[in-house]
Amino acid sequence: MPLFKAFKAPSASISITINKSNFDVGETVEGTVSISSKEDFEADEVRVELLGWEKLKPGGGIIKDNQENSETRMYSHPSQNSKSRATTKYPMYRGKRQLIQKTQIFPGYSQQFPFKITIPRNLGPTFQGMRKDRRWLQRTWTLKAVLAVGGRPDVDTQREIYTSIPSPVTVVATTTVAAVETSSRTMSQTTQPLTACAPPENQQREIITSCSRCGGPISPSQEDLIVTCRYCGFTISLGTREELRNHSMLENSLRTQQAVEAAQKFMDKGIFRSGVAQDSQITQVKLKYLPFWAFSVSTHTSYSGMTGAGLAGEFNQVQNAFSDKRASRLSKFGSLLKAGASAYMESQNRNRNPRTVSLSFSSHYTWPILARHSMIREINYYDVPAVRKIPFDTGRIPSDAEFLNTEYQKEEGMQKVKAEVEARERDIACGKVDTLQSCSTNVIIGEGELIHAPVWFVHYCLKGENYTILVDGSEGKILGGGKPLFHV
Repeated sequence: MPLFKAFKAPSASISITINKSNFDVGETVEGTVSISSKEDFEADEVRVELLGWEKLKPGGGIIKDNQENSETRMYSHPSQNSKSRATTKYPMYRGKRQLIQKTQIFPGYSQQFPFKITIPRNLGPTFQGMRKDRRWLQRTWTLKAVLAVGGRPDVDTQREIYTSIPSPVTVVATTTVAAVETSSRTMSQTTQPLTACAPPENQQREIITSCSRCGGPISPSQEDLIVTCRYCGFTISLGTREELRNHSMLENSLRTQQAVEAAQKFMDKGIFRSGVAQDSQITQVKLKYLPFWAFSVSTHTSYSGMTGAGLAGEFNQVQNAFSDKRASRLSKFGSLLKAGASAYMESQNRNRNPRTVSLSFSSHYTWPILARHSMIREINYYDVPAVRKIPFDTGRIPSDAEFLNTEYQKEEGMQKVKAEVEARERDIACGKVDTLQSCSTNVIIGEGELIHAPVWFVHYCLKGENYTILVDGSEGKILGGGKPLFHV
């Protein structure tokens, strides 16, 4: 791609068509997105976004009603509301609908895509006026259509829509009143109109849509079991409705360029990968906060096996030293030296008779596990830096970072950790004997905590192939990622 094109959006146009501009909260907006192009390029996706914003600025007018209503309800962070006197703008909602995935756009391209996107029922409508704290509130809702292009500016358009609270629905119901006449014992029927509000949708099951502490909007996915309010940091289990108090986080210390530079160094590692960073194109850089369950683990392992029968145990130690992602470089080097020394002693004493040994050892870990069923394959292992942990504070998360909730409870995390620790202890025992005959591990798992950690996702393209590298935003370490086997 010519250099100047990387700074210029494609020669294409995009527009939104809807049949009206006024909607009730809870209503579904339907319309079409039209795209035409004069240029040949590859689009990553076409999507529609629904954006809700609240803008606050100092007021001072007369307030007629001292109680907040559904139109003036506050959704922004409580501490910011109470102290800040400057004009501020807060994101209230952002919904997305992908219309098409990656596709090739060519000159003369013209296509329309229908869409549907629902306005959340629990959020405030379009509004301008004074709140009870004497601050001026402006709430807006906007539809945005985006033609996303990797490595170049997107093509987009937006239009503002007006939302309001729906009026109560009047339902005329017919009731039958039986009037019994004593003399003739005949019955007559009369009808009476009744006024009632229409029952809400999905009344049979309760769905959390707002934070019980600050009233901010919460939009959990079907997979989320524990959600955190992005406005006040309140964390709650959707199953038990209980607050999760043991919640920590790590702060991001990298800027975008630093994350890219760390990823580029990783790209060039290897004797056959020289020049990967130079020849590749960075297509997207995204900061995400991922949830981890972290547990303190103590183990005591008893094992028995055959030793003195050959070099199998020493080779097991070598293999274990190379594959252990939790060990430091120094400990790996020590394991290699120990295995080498044992192998030398074995080679000098080939006539030694094999014997059966029964031994034991103890270990202590801080064992983290990604709290998502949709595992991110690029993460090899994440050693949570405990010294950098701070209490969870949503105000320390950048507004443009993507925040992922937890997809399984602590109890399921403990089961996964127990299985991984037992496998790890068995590998250690295998490395201590030539043939492992039995192995039993007693695992004691301490109180776990939920930790949200910053991870940079650096996406790049090389010779038509897409790769992703993950960089720890707290310490700048590479957590894993893809790269070509060789590059010439």
